[in-house]
Amino acid sequence: MNLPFRRRCGFIALASLMGTPLVALAQSDASETEELAPLDVVSDAITAPEHMDLEKRPQVGKQNVAIEEQPYSVSVVDEQFIQDSGAKTIQDALLYTPGVYAGSFGFDTRIDSATVRGVDAGRYLDGLRQIYGSYNTVRSNVYALESIEVLKGPSSMLYGQSDLGGIINAVSKRPEKEQAGEIWAQYGTFDRKQLAVDVTGPATEDGELLYRLIALGRDSDTQVDYVEDDGYVLSPSLTWRPSEDTSLTLLLNRQENKGQVSAQFLPQAGTLDPGSQGFIGSERFVGEPGWDRYDREKTEATVFLDHRLNANWAVSTTARYTDSSAETREHWITIPSVPDANGEVPRTIYTVDAETRIFNLDARLEGDIKLANTRHRLIIGADRQDARWEQSNYFYGYGLGGTFDVYDPQYGNLNAGVITPSDRPDNEIEQIGVYVADHIEIGPVVVSAGLRHDWAENRRLAVSGADTVSDEEATTGRAGLMYRFENGISPYISYAEAFSMNLGTDGTASAGTLEPTTGEQQEAGVKYVSPDSSLGISAAYFDITQENRVSDGQTPGGVEQTGAVINGWELQVNKRWQRFETQLAYTDLNADNDATGNRLPYVAERQASWWNQLFLGSNWRFGAGVRYVGDNVGSGGGPVVPSVTLYDAMVGYTWGQWDFSVDAKNLADEEYITWCRYDGGDCGYGERRTVNANAKYRF
Repeated sequence: MNLPFRRRCGFIALASLMGTPLVALAQSDASETEELAPLDVVSDAITAPEHMDLEKRPQVGKQNVAIEEQPYSVSVVDEQFIQDSGAKTIQDALLYTPGVYAGSFGFDTRIDSATVRGVDAGRYLDGLRQIYGSYNTVRSNVYALESIEVLKGPSSMLYGQSDLGGIINAVSKRPEKEQAGEIWAQYGTFDRKQLAVDVTGPATEDGELLYRLIALGRDSDTQVDYVEDDGYVLSPSLTWRPSEDTSLTLLLNRQENKGQVSAQFLPQAGTLDPGSQGFIGSERFVGEPGWDRYDREKTEATVFLDHRLNANWAVSTTARYTDSSAETREHWITIPSVPDANGEVPRTIYTVDAETRIFNLDARLEGDIKLANTRHRLIIGADRQDARWEQSNYFYGYGLGGTFDVYDPQYGNLNAGVITPSDRPDNEIEQIGVYVADHIEIGPVVVSAGLRHDWAENRRLAVSGADTVSDEEATTGRAGLMYRFENGISPYISYAEAFSMNLGTDGTASAGTLEPTTGEQQEAGVKYVSPDSSLGISAAYFDITQENRVSDGQTPGGVEQTGAVINGWELQVNKRWQRFETQLAYTDLNADNDATGNRLPYVAERQASWWNQLFLGSNWRFGAGVRYVGDNVGSGGGPVVPSVTLYDAMVGYTWGQWDFSVDAKNLADEEYITWCRYDGGDCGYGERRTVNANAKYRF
């Protein structure tokens, strides 16, 4: 069994067949072959090893199992695709991933919005849950990531409290044994200026110490007037390898973003529908320049410990502490409201200071053993989550932000005198879980099963008076069965359960804590890899039942919990012909509220995408993609937000150690609405055309 902590090139190729395309051609050497190497799906990760190898541990899931051998759906976005597609955020990187509706809340400086199979996805970093609450942290910078994994369907059994549709797990870059580095300069639309460096290699001659340093600084305006998206990330890491059996890595991450909230929550009349004076542009800012702000910072430390006990057993531990904070000063249009004949509407004014402290830990024993004619890849583990969310200087002034002309804005009408801030109750989640899972191979048959038990507590710490405490226990599991035919076709079926505590209150007068969200999924699918590894196909049908789903707005307020029924199917096709590669993805689902029968809000039930890449000579590369996003609805089933088709492109040229590229998203500059809250409520715009020019020097 290979139990490493880095993915190998062959494994990335395999991941690309089920997730995103792979660019496997080194383009800095004019003497290289004119044909792309075949997609290597028969890699170290799936052949029976003579002994465990710490250097080869894949990061897709906690078990050392290749993607096409898992009876579950998994997609991987690798670093090369992130670069070639010009992804600026995790949200961007997921736009071509089947089953994922990325950018569901449009252009956003706050979060990487994405649903998986119609359900909000749990956000993880290096296998540990990352996001708790809202408006309180900095989104991960994709430049510091090696890949992004989407594990579809319930993953509670391995990852603790996680959402029913799946989890999005970002994988951090860590030190490498070979000396390498690059300097990257970028300039783009909305005066986007970015400079970054990534350098790694041995810190000592014997390679016992390895290092990596990632640094990035950005100064940028956005498509919304007076909204900036400035920030930096500094991420040093150090790996100590005292022997071939032991590795210890310390990864630090310091991030800070400054700017404003891009979501302006504009009225439906004037965005989706004509208003009293026509339409309100996507550039409209409804706040007060110089007062509105959304400033975030995060300090994070992660420790990875891997130790091989013998040829068949190893132990691994990942632990992370995060301290993040955010200061929000914001206006938005009071909803519901319709601009009058003069274009005026009332504004809401909002302030809050948020702070979150998180400690997460996962420790597991991993084994690769043979019993009779069976092979077992077994893990036994325990994890802990401890997150506390605090809010101070809170004020929600509904309609108290003064009137505002959305067609001809006049700024300088700040009504700060109405603000009377207060503290809000703190919220805290603690969870301890134990789990066991086994991936069993019996000839061509694969049986994968696992079981987990959680003890969780959700506390609402009152500013005064008694706290509200909710204690929960849950047992969740999953099981899958696959048959691997010699021709490369592998049909499978699986069942999985989910359990997730919810941070916050139900918004009622009694303000009780939220009930845990639970649910189950049945899935049937097939995976195929051609004999020459040039074609990969995966298709899956899924049926999800969800209980106590949290439905909340994108502005602060109360929430409700309902059930949902979701079913649908996904298709992914990857094909390579010599110097050309193509990827097709399609998602078709039905997502309904089980009480009302209405469609779930903010979910595009039909999506299709097609990404292509062509290599000419040893220097030029071209990419082009088209994305179809079906219609969606607001809460209560209306209004209907129309479908949209968007186009992306890139061109790159390599010259020696230099690499130059230009990438573009929404090439036709479509101005479109991505969501509306409810009929007569507020709506938000998608991202307009962005074009970025990049220059990289690699050494």
